[in-house]
Amino acid sequence: MPLEIRQLPPMRLAYMRQTGPYGPSLTQLWDRFGQWCAAHGLAEPRPRYYGISLDNPACTPPAQCRYDACVQVGVGLRTGTEALVQDFPGGDYACLQFVGTGPEIGAAWAGMMAPGQIPAGWEAAARPAVEVYDEHFAVNPATGAFPCWLCLAVQRTA
Repeated sequence: MPLEIRQLPPMRLAYMRQTGPYGPSLTQLWDRFGQWCAAHGLAEPRPRYYGISLDNPACTPPAQCRYDACVQVGVGLRTGTEALVQDFPGGDYACLQFVGTGPEIGAAWAGMMAPGQIPAGWEAAARPAVEVYDEHFAVNPATGAFPCWLCLAVQRTA
């Protein structure tokens, strides 16, 4: 499936960070973050959530990989000590709609970065990769599959 160029807007995001290998432990981060969002009135109406991978696991030791579970917030939110706030700059991204399980997402990311996958006129940019979980996100209880958009930062080629 060809990658689609999309522009993600600048946003103010509340987030919780996990440092360590990407994989099954991220489920625990998302569970904790979801509970925090509900306690702070950020879960209804159902928002769009963002997962930001700050490090490329092909270049960074797994123990040092950082991942932020995020939700867009307004100015003035008091997060306490459990969550922090960051300004996401937005930008151009090559995106792929993913439907699969947690163990399959790594292969999907790797496939996006394979030669020839980024559309002509674009190249990978040195910004974090983003997973976008739409408002209607749900995990299939029978298969464990879930939908999201995988978004690889890109820039126009010179």
